Amino acid sequence: MATAVPFYSAWLAEFALPVELSPTASYVSEHSAAKQPYRWFFRLPDVLAGVLLLVAAGVLSVLTGGRVGAALVFGVAFLGGTTAGIAVFPLDCALSRDQLCRAAEEAGELSTAHTVHQVLSVLAFLASVIAAFAAQHLTTGRARTALRAVLSVLLVTGALAVPLQETDWAGLAQRVQLAAVAVGLAVGAGECFATGARARGDQPSREGEGRTVPDR
Repeated sequence: MATAVPFYSAWLAEFALPVELSPTASYVSEHSAAKQPYRWFFRLPDVLAGVLLLVAAGVLSVLTGGRVGAALVFGVAFLGGTTAGIAVFPLDCALSRDQLCRAAEEAGELSTAHTVHQVLSVLAFLASVIAAFAAQHLTTGRARTALRAVLSVLLVTGALAVPLQETDWAGLAQRVQLAAVAVGLAVGAGECFATGARARGDQPSREGEGRTVPDR
């Protein structure tokens, strides 16, 4: 999860590259659309992030149990699969910048890959909600507080997605959502590291206790 965060957040490069898309009105995935100058730069990190999240889900399946643990594994795995799929099935064109593209979409003339991309985007959001919901149940203290804040942001931005869809703020809401997911992954990774450190710290003391107890 820790290594997936920088790849998942590669869209931040839009602030350093000479892109023409609006950071408030355009969706991040439009950078990966056909004919966009930096499409491969934005597609590849999504594939890598997706693969890393699938690996993380595999490890979590061993470390967690119960229904909540299963929900966490499913959410992380589903997020990984849909994130990679979003790059594999890119948009045909940048809807926010191309009026012909928007007209073609309304007429149903765009490719199947374009439609699959949009469906996967919705599924990726649902996967992130499931993962965040399960993770905040499995943590305590500051980690739980942070993950609850992430979940709240996801739910708010998800609720705003439809009313903002045709406005100049649709892209901003999505970017806040992506940032929240990245924070959630970072917090989850940090909690895993902390749990492992606590487990390693407890092991010697337990072994020591075992040696001091006389045989009976």
